[in-house]
Amino acid sequence: MEGFVGFSTRQGWLSPEVGGPLAKAGVLACVSYGLLANLRLRSLWFVWLGFALNTLVIVANRGHMPVWLEAVPPEAREGMALRLAARSDAVHSLMSPDTPFYYLGDILPVYWAKSVLSLGDVYLIIGIAALVLELGLRAKRQRQDWSIDIRFDAD
Repeated sequence: MEGFVGFSTRQGWLSPEVGGPLAKAGVLACVSYGLLANLRLRSLWFVWLGFALNTLVIVANRGHMPVWLEAVPPEAREGMALRLAARSDAVHSLMSPDTPFYYLGDILPVYWAKSVLSLGDVYLIIGIAALVLELGLRAKRQRQDWSIDIRFDAD
C-alpha cells in the first residue's frame, strides 16, 4: 500500500501532504495489528521499538520522515536533493534546523546502499534479524526426533 501511495505521489496523482500521512496511517494500522497479535515473540519488541521511534518522528513532522541531506552518501545526494526539493516523495522531507525530533530522522549514512537510516530503522533491522533467529531456534526445539537411520552402509 505504501508503495502504491508513493508511486501515486511521484506521478502527481496525490500531493505529498496527502500521500505521506495516508501511507503511514495504512502501515501503522497493519503493522500494529501484527505486532500486537505476536507479542509473545520477544524479538518483535525490537521491531515495536523501531516502529514506535519512526512513528514518533513521522507524526511530529506531519507524515514525513525528515532526511539530513549531508548524511546521504555523496553519489546519491544530488538525486535525493532533487526529489526532496520537488516534493515528489510521499514519505520523506528535507530536514531543517527546526525539525522536531531531528535525531530520530534519517541521519545515519549507509554508504554501500547509497542511503540513510534512522535509529528506528536500526532497531527494526535488529528485530527482524532476531525474529528469524528466534523462530529458527523455536523450530529446532519443537522438532521431533524420529530416530530413522537413513545411512547407506554396505552392512
